[in-house]
Amino acid sequence: MSNGALSPLIDAQLGRLQALQDLLEQETQALLERDAETIESLLKQKLRALEELNQADQALANHPELTTLKADEAAMAGVDRCRQRLTLCKERNQHNSQLAEQYLASLGRLQQILNATRNPNAMTYNQEGTTTTGGRLGKAIKA
Repeated sequence: MSNGALSPLIDAQLGRLQALQDLLEQETQALLERDAETIESLLKQKLRALEELNQADQALANHPELTTLKADEAAMAGVDRCRQRLTLCKERNQHNSQLAEQYLASLGRLQQILNATRNPNAMTYNQEGTTTTGGRLGKAIKA
């Protein structure tokens, strides 16, 4: 029995994975350029793409011909291509996560520098070990 009905679904899923990979590559570029507006827009697109992938995956999982999938070499090759593309997407997403963490860390350092220049005499450290301006420094003293 041929899985002619499954092959178009698998091909469509591969297309969705390619679109996600393209979004992730755009996200990498936006992170490198520190383009917050583009990052936010891409995040929304990425969430929609992931939702579409999940819905299509559920449709494939519930397909009546799914049990005969392993007998169709072409369909299995498509599934393998999907798995490979998914692995690439996961790797790119992990890379982007690391870039985002570096971006946030540099913003934190910039904030500390700005705080230090705003009121250098009131600089102190909070419980997390980051610098903060001591706006309340000395205000509790009544004597």
